[in-house]
Parts: sequence; C-alpha cells; structure tokens
Amino acid sequence: MNATCEPSSPTSMPDDAPVPMTSEERGVWVFLITNLAAAIAYGFVIVPRALSQPIDEVSWVTPMLWAIGLQIVGTIVGSIVAAIGSAVGQTLRGGTIEPDVTDERDKEIARQGSRVSYAVLGTGTLAALILAMLSADTFWIGNTIFAFGVVGSAAEAIVKIRAYRWGV
Repeated sequence: MNATCEPSSPTSMPDDAPVPMTSEERGVWVFLITNLAAAIAYGFVIVPRALSQPIDEVSWVTPMLWAIGLQIVGTIVGSIVAAIGSAVGQTLRGGTIEPDVTDERDKEIARQGSRVSYAVLGTGTLAALILAMLSADTFWIGNTIFAFGVVGSAAEAIVKIRAYRWGV
C-alpha cells in the first residue's frame, strides 16, 4: 500500500479540538452583543412612542444618543472584562498568559468584515439621502442611518466571527 500521509506530531491538535479564542475575536463578540443590545433597547423605547403619537412629535434624539453611548461604553467595558476573564481562566487552567499578536489572518478577517460593512453603510447612506430628497421627517432619516449602522456593524461582526471560527 502506498500511503502518502504525513506523520502527526505529538503537539498537533486534532481537527475537532476547540480553537482558543483570540483577543480580536473576543472583541468582535463583545461588540456584536453590545451593538445589538443597545439597538434593541432603543427600539423598545422608540417603537411605543412612534405607535402612540405623530412621528414628528416623537422624541428620538436623546434615546439614540444614549444607545450610541451605550454601544461605545459597553464595548470598551465588555472588552476589558472579557480580557480579564480570559486571563483568569487561562491562569486557573494552569496555562501561561501570552500576548496576542495581530497577524496577517487578523488583517484579512478585518478587511472581509469591512467590505461587508461598507456595502451596508453605502446602501443606508443612499436610503437616507433619498429620504432627505423627499423631505421626509428627520425621525425617518435619523433612524434609517441608525438602523443601517446597526445592521452594517452586525454584518461585519458576523462575517468576522465566521472567519475566525471556520477560516478566511
């Protein structure tokens, strides 16, 4: 029998072994969760208002600013907590904490995610521009931009997570 298999090294991991999560991937997960949580919270505040009163009377600016602020602060705090939790978990498992290094794979994953995000944001910009040309209420213009921002960011995060988990 003519086998051309390479011998497996004792340090190689089996194909189905769990892949450790890098700090970059953890950050993407935190961003996705905080982004969606803030957007959902914003929706819970704004939708009842929009259904119960005329659109031009809906107070949406302050809740949107709070949602954007929560997205930013939540991502920062969540990333810090995730990094600390990862370091503590690694220490408890007896491993050494080694700094993550951004490599070419991380850069390619970031490029893939950005391409998707730019496409969604470009579409949202066009939609907001059309609404402005039609003299739509600022509620619709602002919420269109916000919605496409959330969808674009979520799409970017999902593309990145998929690439981290299943390859570029």
